[in-house]
Amino acid sequence: MASSEYVPLSVRSNYSFLEGASHPEELVEAAAALGLGAMALSDRDGLYGVVRAHEEGRARGVKVIVGSRITVEDGTTIQLLAMSNQGYRNLSGLITRGRLRSEKGQSQVSWEEVCAAAPELLALWGGRESLLVRDERPDEVAGRLREAFGDRLYALLTRHYREEEDRRLPLLLARAERYGLSKVAAVETLYHEPSRRRLQDVLTCIRHSVCLDEASRYLEPNAEAALLSKESFARRFREHPGAVARTLEVAERCAFSMSDLRYRYPLGDLPPGHDADSYLRELSIRGARRRYGAPLPQKVEDQLVREFAIIADLGVAGYFLTMREIVDFCEERGILCQGRGSAANSIVCYCLGITAVDPVGLGLLFERFVSRERAEPPDIDLDIAHQRREEVIQHVYEHYGRERAAMVAN
Repeated sequence: MASSEYVPLSVRSNYSFLEGASHPEELVEAAAALGLGAMALSDRDGLYGVVRAHEEGRARGVKVIVGSRITVEDGTTIQLLAMSNQGYRNLSGLITRGRLRSEKGQSQVSWEEVCAAAPELLALWGGRESLLVRDERPDEVAGRLREAFGDRLYALLTRHYREEEDRRLPLLLARAERYGLSKVAAVETLYHEPSRRRLQDVLTCIRHSVCLDEASRYLEPNAEAALLSKESFARRFREHPGAVARTLEVAERCAFSMSDLRYRYPLGDLPPGHDADSYLRELSIRGARRRYGAPLPQKVEDQLVREFAIIADLGVAGYFLTMREIVDFCEERGILCQGRGSAANSIVCYCLGITAVDPVGLGLLFERFVSRERAEPPDIDLDIAHQRREEVIQHVYEHYGRERAAMVAN
């Protein structure tokens, strides 16, 4: 790979509210146009833009590295990148803790929590909001981070042609040497092209509640927070070619992709010897005998086998078991409920008591509900008597735990 190759490692989108001035898709599109094979999206205290960036990246052949710029309780930041599924879980948990304890729009975690989340995360420590370039020497924090991250802790070397960088750069280089940190280069990117600088100025004014003509001390002095071409990036960091090359090393170590994620349904205790698929089969066949009698009609048996195969291939048996558990709760409490919509096309839903329509007798098409071709999770609409709906909601919270259940507005 040519020496001018690099990966942008410190990119913020407009999901860093009132900071970033470009959509995730615009940033990925620009990276592709510049011939960049990867990009790390690290919005502030969140992962909000990574799904859109990932989808655009898949379409344009750009690997999107998942990360976040984490705000610590001392007011400084550290950037964390997910190396694996476990790293993604650790990062998500860290962000959740910081958000839950803070006012809306804010987040703070402790250095202790950052270190506890370290497994399978890579840390970039630097930039103007970092403790690494503050006047006070961060020996204690550096020691804790080195112990937690090991060689996954890098000193982030940034350059935007700002006046204060002349003082901060020697300080960062000296401390990287003192703490034994490898240096990696980055532009703290806020927009995909320089023309967005004016919009970013307006966003900054809104954030600080000032007018443009009064905002000079808050605004960036130039438009150097845009994505750079390979040649421009190499020129900007020409005194540090190793830090440029190390961007590729970081990108290679961060193998995690949003495509690796698979939702795992929160199951209760399964009977011994059963997994979700086998238990769903047992309950469905038991319900089929109640619905159709024994032995089962051949058409019913064939349809059950076909649906079981598709449900197993898509890995969604747990969802059917969850809905069946809710329906059972409603029946036990005398709460009227009824599945509706395309779920009525499923004989499994019928046999579990989720729906009341015989799809075999009516010749309904199961693939209208779920199919291998769409490869999407099923959507079962369950109508519940409104007078007692809150009982069911509270049951779901209690049965599955509030860390696994949430209200979603659509």
